Amino acid sequence: MIIWRGKGLLVIASVLVAAVITTSFFPLLNLDMTYKIPYRIQGITTTLLAALLNYLLTKKFISTKVRVFIDEETGERIPIKDGSHLFFIPNRYWTWMIVIIGLLLTFVSSSLLK
Repeated sequence: MIIWRGKGLLVIASVLVAAVITTSFFPLLNLDMTYKIPYRIQGITTTLLAALLNYLLTKKFISTKVRVFIDEETGERIPIKDGSHLFFIPNRYWTWMIVIIGLLLTFVSSSLLK
């Protein structure tokens, strides 16, 4: 079960969009993906594109401002921040996690190739 809050699905959307773009573009280059170098280039490109998309979507759609609500009865001020997250991790931290996880997966899986 995927757990998200607010706009946490933007993280998944950025990874999926990056994967669709690179898997659509790389066959046009006629590279033999059974070798390490082209495979790693595609993996690094996908990872960096997903991280860039996540960064841009986070900057565009997730506010860093703190909104303050005032309780009418008590006059208490209640600060509220945007709590968008995926798997209990805020969206802004996923940019670096995408880079780390993507590069690890790329280099570990490419070690099985020629």
